[in-house]
Amino acid sequence: MDQMNNSNSLTGNEDFRYGSQGGSTSAGGSLDTIKEAVADKLHAAAGAIQQKAGQNQQDQGGYIGQAAGWLDNAAEYVRDVDPQRVKSDLQKQVRSNPGRSLLIAGAAGLFLGILLRR
Repeated sequence: MDQMNNSNSLTGNEDFRYGSQGGSTSAGGSLDTIKEAVADKLHAAAGAIQQKAGQNQQDQGGYIGQAAGWLDNAAEYVRDVDPQRVKSDLQKQVRSNPGRSLLIAGAAGLFLGILLRR
């Protein structure tokens, strides 16, 4: 009986780790909550920038409004993004271009290392 429980828990962990539907409903719910929170913060930041731009009449070539628009677009992207689709697209890119993927990952790691060291 204990072996059966262990194999079930192992299977549950594998399901969660690889993102299949079995056992990942709570993770999906919390992911949706996080996505909404991030999107709301981005939208609020865009609103604050728009408000500051309205108060500051010297918008240098519309850059402040453009930045607020980018934040709004980012908020909508975060709301609409499907993590499973992103994961599958990423896997396809890595399989089709492994060398380039390693270079990008190495560069990102180097950049993060430099940022975190300071």
